[in-house]
This record gives sequence, C-alpha cells and structure tokens, in this order.
Amino acid sequence: MSRLWRLPALLALLLGGLATEALLFPMAGQAFRRRAIGIWSRALVAACGLKLRADPRLARLAEGRLIVANHLSWLDIFSINAVAPAAFVATSDIRRWPVIGQLVAMAGTVFIERSRRRAVHAVIGTMRERLRAGWPVAIFPEAMTTDGTQVLPFHANLIEAACEEGVDILAVALVYSDRDGRRPEELVWIGDTTFLANLWRIIGARGLRVEVDLVRTLASTGRGRHDLASEAREVISRRLGWPLADTPPGTVRRSRA
Repeated sequence: MSRLWRLPALLALLLGGLATEALLFPMAGQAFRRRAIGIWSRALVAACGLKLRADPRLARLAEGRLIVANHLSWLDIFSINAVAPAAFVATSDIRRWPVIGQLVAMAGTVFIERSRRRAVHAVIGTMRERLRAGWPVAIFPEAMTTDGTQVLPFHANLIEAACEEGVDILAVALVYSDRDGRRPEELVWIGDTTFLANLWRIIGARGLRVEVDLVRTLASTGRGRHDLASEAREVISRRLGWPLADTPPGTVRRSRA
C-alpha cells in the first residue's frame, strides 16, 4: 500500500525539482541553490519512506570542506544533501539516469570518467574551485556501493583536493537500519540490479531509517592523502561496526552508482 502514495509523491518531486532548477537556478545565488537542494533532498528521502536522523554538527561545519562517506545506496547522495547540500563527485554513468541524472547535474555534481586516468586531475581542479567558493564537496572513496557488511579500501586520489586547499575532511558514516535495527536488504544495490528495480523495493519497505553521523574531523594540513584516506576509513568502519575488507575493489561486484 505504501507504493500507492510514494510513487505519486516521487513523481511530483522530480517534476518540481526539474522546474526549479531550470527556471530559478540560472539566476539564483549559491545560498538559494543550497537551501533548495536541502529541502528537496529531505522531501525525497521522506517520500522514499526513510526517517532521517542527522548529526547537527555536519551542517555547521560542512561549508568549504570535503565530506568523505561510506557508500551503500544511491540514496546516500540525497541523505547527505538533506543535511549539508554538497557538490558530489560521481561516476559519469549517473548523468545518463532518467530525470535523476539531469537533477544531480544541475545541482553542481562533478562527474568523473572512471576509465580515464587523466580525468582525475581535471576533477581535482573542479573540486578545488568548489571548495574555494564555499561549497562542501562530497566523495565516496570506495568508488562503488557495497552490500553493507564491510568497508572497502578508500581510493585516495580525490582527497588530494583537500590537501592542496588545506581544508578539513569530515569523515561521515551513513547508517541505514530497518524497524528491527538491522541492515535493510531493500537498500543494497550491487550487481545487475537496475535503479528502477531497487527504487521499487525501497518504496515498498516500511520502517527504514538513515542516520548521517559526523564521526571525525580530520585536519589535512601537513598530511598526505593516503594517510587521511586510511584514517577516515578506519573511523568510519568503527562507527559502522563493519570490518575493513582486504578484497581489492576489482573483485567486488560493481554497481552503477
């Protein structure tokens, strides 16, 4: 029964988001765009049936800083945006998603071609521009969604943007649970599952919750990107209660996130 009202609510949100970005964003300032993204993201998370709980420090500290988080679902982007609207670095595949791809592109997402090594340097340059402009920038260093049982190795390349700008890194844990406090299988998005199939499972579930928790603030001054990536991974792993995976990323099933 939950799908009967959630689907129309999501459709209305998508159409409203497209209209707002197309008509108002071109002439609006950064403050307006960030407020609009935050309001819209909170509405989307709620329309998908998730109750959001957020660490209030994240919204206060995020401006001009790099957010580093674990990655389980496509909802991760909107859960963070609901608290601290940020410029995300995401795979270029997302840009081709129906409607959602256009929305996240217009919201300032920085897209990266994973198959092109040289693309990383251009993305780091764009990230630095966003940070200097006061935008929070958010990345998922695992570079893929997981099954929610372990934390994959963190890629350190994009953390270089924070090192070069001398800004703090905010290690954030995204904690999803169902009504019994367990990891919700509905959110797991790996392998060949399509976006629409995963969305259908999520909006049919009940009692889902997401917590956006600021675990630690890491000063980047005088530290290397690999050291920072390692510490962020360890503190997020402890907060989640998941082990650190030794499995190289190439052997884990990739998602389209």
